Amino acid sequence: MPIRTPDTIDVAVGQNVRLLRIQRGVSQEKLGDALGVTFQQIQKYEKGTNRISSSRLSAVANYFNVDVSTLFSGTSSDNMTAAIVPFSSAAVSVARAFDGIQSPKIRIAVRSLIQALSEVETESQAISNE
Repeated sequence: MPIRTPDTIDVAVGQNVRLLRIQRGVSQEKLGDALGVTFQQIQKYEKGTNRISSSRLSAVANYFNVDVSTLFSGTSSDNMTAAIVPFSSAAVSVARAFDGIQSPKIRIAVRSLIQALSEVETESQAISNE
């Protein structure tokens, strides 16, 4: 019996599930519990070893509150503009903390501060490269 090589789309979908899971701070075990499967099955989905059924794919999208098409980002069947961007753990931590801020005024101030610091950093790097 020939060994099945994971399809590139299955691998990409699995990687997108993994990125979403990590970005949201969800363990394989917690996601598995929510979907009614073992964490080992989640590992197989993330590696593309096992295909995710359409009903389970829908459940994953609902769990992460994203459109199903988001899970196909980066595939040849990718017809949308949504993309999952891998963020550093520090960026994810900042985003989580930011989501905890309720005041619109404080949220605007924090965003402005981060943008200003980023611009200073970019300018500083440009000067040092001259």
